[in-house]
Formats: sequence, structure tokens, C-alpha cells
Amino acid sequence: MLPLHPSSVAKRAKDPNAEIPWAELPMIEAEGESYRIVNPAMTPADQSVMTKQFTERAVGFIRENKDRPFFVYLPHPMVHVPLYASDDFKGKSGAGLFGDVVMEVDWSVGEIMRTVEDLGIAENTLVIFTSDNGPWLSYGDHAGQANPLREGKGTMFEGGYREPTLMWWKGTIPAGTQCDQLCSTIDVLPTVAALMGADLPPHKIDGKDISELMISEDAVPSPHEAFYCYYGGGQLQAVRNDRFKLVFPHQYRSLSGHPGGKAGIPVTSTMIFPKLWRH
Repeated sequence: MLPLHPSSVAKRAKDPNAEIPWAELPMIEAEGESYRIVNPAMTPADQSVMTKQFTERAVGFIRENKDRPFFVYLPHPMVHVPLYASDDFKGKSGAGLFGDVVMEVDWSVGEIMRTVEDLGIAENTLVIFTSDNGPWLSYGDHAGQANPLREGKGTMFEGGYREPTLMWWKGTIPAGTQCDQLCSTIDVLPTVAALMGADLPPHKIDGKDISELMISEDAVPSPHEAFYCYYGGGQLQAVRNDRFKLVFPHQYRSLSGHPGGKAGIPVTSTMIFPKLWRH
């Protein structure tokens, strides 16, 4: 969404013809094997209603397909920068724009959950809520935080790639249970395939079936012996198992204890290559 980055928007506000280093941002809708451009150039006003529009579209899809198997993948652009919230949530959280955006995503999840319940398909529907990486710390008050974990997005420290995940499947996943075993989004494919009785592709995949971790009320070990953390052009930066994490010397970005940016304008991160590790 970088064409609508606050710095680009501010530049265009001063000069509508100002050049920015990004192409225009179109909204595209698939139509079978082809597609059509719904909006050739999204504006801040357009993006502010995207969370609401995507939610309404997902709810409509679920209602249309409630009597047959369906798959909904809803990767909201929020809470990635640049941040935009609709009028129903802007200024309502008491925690700034970032809080408003989180509040609207929370509303979105609630709408989808309520739809599944209302349609009577909760006992046959698995809902997974997670994210791809930790906070983009250089954006400060538009990025959240990963405390007490170290660093954030763009690193292989725990603050960079360790994410909370919520799973809900009424009558199958026991309510109120917790799991702190090693697992990842790479496990979603083999897990869902196992639950459906579907065959996996013939080539090797890294994910594992974690359905036992999901449905068991007792402690179940992870099917992963370890995680190998690659970043930056395939560089192995760390290896983690259930008790320890080995971090190899490597260059990474950090704020080095300095505060992040404000109002959507990031500060510059420092590239660090330490000689001595304590993790």
C-alpha cells in the first residue's frame, strides 16, 4: 500500500502532480480466469473502508456457500502501514490510530464468527487467526510492540517472527486450552489436508500435521524437532527447538533502543553486526 504512505500523501497534498516512487494502487477483482479493475487508483478515503468492505465480502461469501465446503482467506491490509480506519472506528479506541485499526480488525473477526454461529455451521468450521511477522518497529506508534520479545519485523529474533495464534472449532478444539509448542503457518496446509482426508502434493513440504496440538486437552509434543530460521537471501540466522535457540552472527536491523517514528513516518533503523551474542 506504499503509494498511500503518509509521506507520499503529504507530498501529493502539497503538489497533486508530485512524483512518488510507487505506481498507482489499483483495486482488482477476479472474474473466473480473468479480472477487472474496480478502481484504478485507490485513495486514502478508499483504503479507510477496505477492512469493512473485505469483511462484508467474506460474510457474503460464507452465506452463499454455507451448504457446501468453502475456504475463506482474508488477509486484511491492516495493521500493516499505512494505517487507515473507517469513520466507525477512527478515534474510538483511545489508543491512537493503531488502536483504532486493531479495533476494526477485531470487529471484522467478530462479524465472521457471528456469521458462522448464526448459520449453524460452527461445529463444522475451523477458524484460524494469526499474522505473518512482528511489529515494524521503525514506525513507532503505528507499529505496536513485541515486548518482552527481542526486536521486530525483518529479524529472526523472537519479536520478528514469533506470533500469537487463535484457533476456534466449536466442539472440536476444547475451549480455553493453550498450546506453547513449536508450530507455524507452514503447518496449516498439511493439518487441514489431514482433517479433510485430502492427499498432500507429491513434493516435499516443510509443514507438519498439528491437529493433535489443536484438539488435545493434554500436553502433546510438537511434530517439529527444530525450526531453521532463514532470512536475507537464504542465510541461516538461527535454529530453535522447544528449549533453546542458537543465533548465528549476522547483520540485522534495529532501533538500538531509540524510539520509533510518529504519525506514520518511520525512523531509520541501524544495521548491526555484533561480535558477541547473548540470547
